[in-house]
Amino acid sequence: PGIILKQHGRSARESELVPGFALNCTRASQAMPKAVENAKIALLDFDLQKARMKMGVQILIKDPKKLEEVRKREFDITKERIQKILASGANVILTTRGIDDTSMKYMVEAGVIGVRRVTKDDMRRIAKLTGGRIMTTLADEEGGESFSEEALGEAKCGVEERVGDSECVFIREPKTARAQSIVL
Repeated sequence: PGIILKQHGRSARESELVPGFALNCTRASQAMPKAVENAKIALLDFDLQKARMKMGVQILIKDPKKLEEVRKREFDITKERIQKILASGANVILTTRGIDDTSMKYMVEAGVIGVRRVTKDDMRRIAKLTGGRIMTTLADEEGGESFSEEALGEAKCGVEERVGDSECVFIREPKTARAQSIVL
């Protein structure tokens, strides 16, 4: 399996065959590393943003101090989720949704590449190529949250490179299957 990726700003003669999988996405933050060797890839189908109450859920707080506690807890939930993913050994995090500034800060501190808004088709292909599992939630059977090392995909490296006028993320030499991408 592979992909054909069209990028502007290059001539047809500069087309190349790239070993691995090319994503038409960029790192979530420029402070993240451009490349990670021995990539352990977390494939997420949920937001890495501050936990908010769902639509229609109301919390009535009469004490202003309690309001600050609720806000702090929302940030703590996000931090705990990122820490669980990082504790599994993940050094590349791909998500189909968004990554907020708080989550980016934790990823930058850990030296992790985070990529947001990856298409579900690309996620399925990457999961197949790397032996990873797409996680739709961190919920486990005990009612808590956890992230298992078995859900991680593996590749020789994850790297962002300039291609034409924009940047692309490449998953090079995935663990379970051979893949090649044509960059036009």
